[in-house]
Formats: sequence, C-alpha cells, structure tokens
Amino acid sequence: MSVSTEGLTRILRERFHLTRFRPGQLQALQHILEGRHTLLVMPTGSGKSLCYQLPALLDEGQVLVISPLIALMQDQVRALQRRGIPAAALHSLETAEEQQTILRRMSANLYRLVYVAPERLQSQAFLDALPRNVHLLAVDEAHCISQWGHDFRPAYLSIYKAWQALGEPTVLATTATATPLVQDDVIEQLHLPEVQRVVTGFNRPNLYFEVMRAEDEEDKLTCLRSALPAEPDGSYIVYVGTRRAAEEVADLIQTTTGLEAACYHGGMDPEARRRVQARFQQNRIRVLAATNAFGLGVDKADVRAVIHWDIPGSPEAYYQEAGRAGRDGRPARCLLLYSSEDTALQEWFIENDAPGAEALERLHSTLSRVRPQADGYLAVDESALRRQLGLNEVKLRVGISLLQSAGVLEEQGRDGGRLLYTMVSREPLDARPIMAQVQSFRAYKRRLLEQMIAYAEGTRCRRRVLLEYFGDPDTTVVNPCCDNCQKARGAAS
Repeated sequence: MSVSTEGLTRILRERFHLTRFRPGQLQALQHILEGRHTLLVMPTGSGKSLCYQLPALLDEGQVLVISPLIALMQDQVRALQRRGIPAAALHSLETAEEQQTILRRMSANLYRLVYVAPERLQSQAFLDALPRNVHLLAVDEAHCISQWGHDFRPAYLSIYKAWQALGEPTVLATTATATPLVQDDVIEQLHLPEVQRVVTGFNRPNLYFEVMRAEDEEDKLTCLRSALPAEPDGSYIVYVGTRRAAEEVADLIQTTTGLEAACYHGGMDPEARRRVQARFQQNRIRVLAATNAFGLGVDKADVRAVIHWDIPGSPEAYYQEAGRAGRDGRPARCLLLYSSEDTALQEWFIENDAPGAEALERLHSTLSRVRPQADGYLAVDESALRRQLGLNEVKLRVGISLLQSAGVLEEQGRDGGRLLYTMVSREPLDARPIMAQVQSFRAYKRRLLEQMIAYAEGTRCRRRVLLEYFGDPDTTVVNPCCDNCQKARGAAS
C-alpha cells in the first residue's frame, strides 16, 4: 500500500490530534505500508505505538498487537475507543464467553486493533481460533524475545508460530532499549527475512543521572528521604531487587516521610496489583516501591524521579526502568543508591536463572514418559510438573526452552494450564552441552553486571556511558547532565 506523506499527516492530525510526526515514525510507517518487516527502536515516550495504530486505519485488515501487560492493553484500548477507533484486548481477566465474542467480532472485521498477551499464543486452540484477516502483527517490547536481553519472556518465542498461523503478515517489532546484539537476536528469533531497522537513538535530554554511595540501609533511607520532596509535584518510583524489599521500603517511606506510598511485586494477587497501579495512575499514591514486575508499558507522564534502591543487573535494565521518568518532557531525575554489597543479589539471580543439569535431565525424563493424546500431542499439567520436580515457573519455562533449543523437544502450544509438545528424542539426556551454553550465558550476564558497576563507580559522564553501551554516537551537549559532569564543572570554576 502506498500512502503519501500528506495523507499520513492528515490522518495524524484528524484521528490522533497531532500536528507532526516525531523522528523515525514516518520512516517506520512507510516501511510498514510497503509490506516490509520492521524493527523500530525508539526511546520511551517517543511514539512507538502510533506506528502500529495509524496503519490500522488504512485498509480492511486488522492489526494484532502482542503486548506483555494487561493494564497496558486496557489503557491503549480505552484511548483508541475515545478516538472512535474500534479496539479490543484478549486477556485472562475476561470470561471464555467474552473472549469468544471478541474472536467472532474479529472474524467479522469489526475491530481495527486487537491486543493479546504473548502467553495466549502458546495455546494451539487459540491459534486455531484466530481469524486470518490480520495484515500487521505488532510485537511490543520486542526485546523480551531475546535471551540476551534483560527481560526475556519464553512466551515470546511462540510469536513465530503465531505469525505462520496468521499467514505471515507484515511484522513491526518495537522496543525502547536494545543493544545491537539484542537487535540481531530479536530478528533471528522472529525468523523474519529482510528486516528494516529504524533506530532513532537513546538520548533523553530531560533526564538527569546521579549515583549516591550508600553502604547500608540507613544510608539509603537518608538518601531516599532527601530525594523525595515533602510536597511532590508528580510521582516517584523506587525500584528494589526483591518482593520483601518492596514491602519494607514502601512502609519506610510511608512512616518516615508521611507521603502516600505502596508496594508492587509479582507475588501480589493480580487484583491487588491492578488496584495499586490504578491508584498510582490517579496520583492517590505518590511513591511506588516496586520490583521489576512493575515495568513494561508503564505509561505515566509525570514521574519526576526513578530511584533504584538496588543496583540492576545491566545498563540495559537500568535504562529501561530509569526511562520511565520524565515522559512529559519535563526535567526528571534518575538516581541510583549504590552499595558494593548489592551486587551479591544480582549474582544470586544469575546463578539461579535456569535449572541445573540434574533437574534438566529429570525434566526430560519425565516429559518422555508421557503418553500421546488422540491428536498425537503429549500434554502435561505445568503446575503438577513444577510440584513434582521442585522447579518454580521461570525455571520450568526456561528448562523447556533449553530442551527445545537442544532439539530434543518441540513445544506445540498450551491448552489451559497444560503444555502441549512432541518429543524428538526420548534417549536419556546428557545435559552437559546444554549447561555449557547456560554457563556461557551466565558469563555474559556477569559482564553486563560489571558494566553496571563501572557505571556506578565511574567518574565519566553517565549519559555518555549509557549511550555508548547502546552504540549511540549522539554527542549532544545536555545541561544539566549528570552528577559527574556537575562535579567536573564545579572543579573547573
């Protein structure tokens, strides 16, 4: 499809009430409308979603958006509906009847965009029920498909199979943070030919970067209190490394500052998380202490500071989370409270990111003993399997992914809580070659952690260090920039 720049600008103005495209948007749109698969890397808040929302208005097909968070899906659907654009979201909070209604309306071409969580794509029954009138498959937060990225989600590996089931429509993959290595891996994991890359840069001039040394929790609390104003004019996010820390830090903030604070982590009931996020969006909570479970797709413009209580595992993870500050373009602060002791937590995460050799061999042996169903697939209840093998959800999913990568198992989707698969090899598994790859990956993660430590302990411009990490040559002078630049300027004057 060919649409002139003037035509696209008219739609931008009439349907989205914007006067001009931001850098990279028009280029990405032109690739998409010409049917070219596209990887779009743009900073947080730069308008990536417009690049799949606008094409939905141009022909009779629909856009299917893979989105990692229910809250984000619902926010975008409501915003589209307010503009008169028919949209829906398929997710686990809906009843089976509601989901069937959406699928029927999709088949009748009654939507322009439909959002779906990547986990839904693991269900063969869901793939079979999807109508074949999707002309654009949009993969939001595409770095989640890469094991080299900081936020790998095994469910994203099902996207390729869904793309094939949909008749191989044009793909737009978007992310705010992806190094050249991760960009290459995203393209490889999606198995897409001739992908066009649009990378607009990573610089966020309105963000001020700072590190405070705090060798114990009392020091951290002192630094944190100094960073939280008595009468905040916006919102604040404090990222922590564990669920327990989220609860404790939220309580400390509330009791020592009097500010309305709450915690958010993956161990909370989904409805409790939804309520906390809603109160934060409505400014009824000014400070949120959260693990990285609060992250992807967070869309709140007035976050005046993102404060890290614990050091993240990589510059990529740090920049992704810090980038949630200042989405309104106003000055915002990115503060890391750094203790050299904190690295032990990240080292523990690295050592426990996958099942060990013995657990992997037991997983393979257990899956090999399951008898086929009438359709030829093998099926196993994942909850029962986790209990039987003593693996948590992440280790089980990673273990299955490792077996698939090793070529001994082929995942065929999910049916409810059951994993569907076929066995390529039932011979006893020698996990040593697989574990050698795991160790190589862990060594890579340790190098990223070392780079994060170098960022925290270094004296160079912190913005420059982060941009170099992403391969961004931008040399724009920003003032104020970071605490190191401020110190250097003060020493010179």
